[in-house]
Amino acid sequence: NTTQHNTLQQPVATLSFKSSSNGRPSHQQSPAMADLSADELKKLGNAAFQAGKYDEAIKQFSEAISVDPSNHVLYSNRSAAFASKKDFNAALADADRTVELKPDWAKGYGRRGAALHGAARFEDAVAAYNKGLEIDASNKMLQDGLAGAKAAVEAAPPPGAHGGMGNLADLFGSPANIAKLKSNPKTAAFFQDPSFEQTLKSVTPESVQTILADQRMMACLGVVMGVDIQTADSASASAPTPAAKINPDDMVVEDDEDEVAPAAKPAPAPKEEPKVAEPEAKSDLPANKREAAEEKAKGTAAYKAKDFETALQHYGKAAELDPTDPVFLLNQGAVHFEKKDFEKCREVCTKAKEVGMDNQCDFKVLAKADARIAKSYQVEGNLEDAIKNYDRALTNNRCPEYLNAKKKLEKELREQKRLAYIDPAKAQEAKERGNAHFKSGKFPEAIKEYSEAIKRNPDDGKLYSNRAAAYTKLAEFAMAVKDCDECIRLEPNFIKGYLRKGNVQLAMKKVTEAQSTFKKASEIDANHPEVREGLQKCQQAIYGGGGISREERAQAAMSDPEVRDIIQDPVIQSILQQCQDRPEALREHMKNDAIRKKIEKLAQAGILEFR
Repeated sequence: NTTQHNTLQQPVATLSFKSSSNGRPSHQQSPAMADLSADELKKLGNAAFQAGKYDEAIKQFSEAISVDPSNHVLYSNRSAAFASKKDFNAALADADRTVELKPDWAKGYGRRGAALHGAARFEDAVAAYNKGLEIDASNKMLQDGLAGAKAAVEAAPPPGAHGGMGNLADLFGSPANIAKLKSNPKTAAFFQDPSFEQTLKSVTPESVQTILADQRMMACLGVVMGVDIQTADSASASAPTPAAKINPDDMVVEDDEDEVAPAAKPAPAPKEEPKVAEPEAKSDLPANKREAAEEKAKGTAAYKAKDFETALQHYGKAAELDPTDPVFLLNQGAVHFEKKDFEKCREVCTKAKEVGMDNQCDFKVLAKADARIAKSYQVEGNLEDAIKNYDRALTNNRCPEYLNAKKKLEKELREQKRLAYIDPAKAQEAKERGNAHFKSGKFPEAIKEYSEAIKRNPDDGKLYSNRAAAYTKLAEFAMAVKDCDECIRLEPNFIKGYLRKGNVQLAMKKVTEAQSTFKKASEIDANHPEVREGLQKCQQAIYGGGGISREERAQAAMSDPEVRDIIQDPVIQSILQQCQDRPEALREHMKNDAIRKKIEKLAQAGILEFR
């Protein structure tokens, strides 16, 4: 039979209290809402939001927050409602609280970006969107928000300029930009209206606010700047700049499951095979552009046939015919890359960037030039310059391809530096300095030197054992156990690693684990005096000493976290109750190794007694 002592029957006290966020008084829930859960209140808020009842939505979200003040989604939803009311300061406060509660949730930074954009803090909005894209590079809401914020930064007037967007006159008055708009499928149809071109050329600071209400003008602005601009419902009188439209479907998070999951590990990037742009038939292009497109098509055909010299000739001719298009230079860079003439590749790609900036081309083209330069450095093994150029590419086009390539190179560079730092001779010098500090009782200094020795020789298990000893002196037991485990992994026959770990586990009152560790040490040397001493300490801790009673030993065992966990295990409680009624059932349960160990642990601690 087994006797279960009263220790198992201790009542559990449950405490409950109401808290507020950031130390502010929590919103008091109204009596009518007292019986509703936070999720139910959130759904009411979402429904009000979708109906355009923003004050009601804010009220419901606030009620929900009073019930669950740590739910980041509620602050995010209320931020959206405040932003829809144009109360951007309140929207920003809730967005900041969202990020504080859930810093790894990309959508929180989208909320922050939208609020900052609405408050005309465009550069801060760009930073917020970029921070969110670092977490989720494929998030469409963040990408669109970033494009709108960048457009607002570009369109913002210099200090002292007249009006809200006076420099639009320069953008739309450029003959190169007019030609670009006429050839772009998104805007070419606008010029069927004979007055439209004159409208573009007549933009003045005084007419900007009226023009921004014209969707055609906003589309032209997006093409000229190389971004996809979404227009707001109306232009702000104080800051009439391109704004990200607040869409209820994007702004409200319906459920907690809408959070961004950790991104899946990207598949290995395929081997670099530079691509060249395919020719596009544009019958309405000027003669020089048509001829340039024909030359580019010939160059592409030669490139695919691996006739690189002929490809270069055709791309060069295309660049001569149309010196305003950087794509021809980019294609030349692709050919030089394939020929492994990386210096020449970088030269023409740099020139492509200059042509692109002079002619205000699409930002993605500039990014492509930087990415090709980065890849040329990568193939040469110059990872630092490759990373720098990927950073430049990401400034113009924050796409997953460039971001993942950069992260991969950063990881490779860290590993290169780690391996280059290894020097066993210098590791020995650092170890000796650490030993000297240890003997002098300067344990933090000893840890610093042992850590340096580990960096210099990370495969020496004894260094981890030494650092574990120093951590133990400072009562940093978790760190000591971690170092002991690494020591044992590297040198499984080094007995001192087990001895240090066992003594640390005893200090942590993990007696059963310590006993297991000392038993493993005994397999290396059963006669080692520290092994015998460690096992004796475990026996004394388990069975008691000095004539204490079993009841006293059981009471003392309750300070062991492992014992408490076993006692609170519902499976163990069920088994013990069953054994009270049918003692023979214990024999069957003891066949399960995990159950047997827990039962034995309770017996050793004096909690159970077998009769």
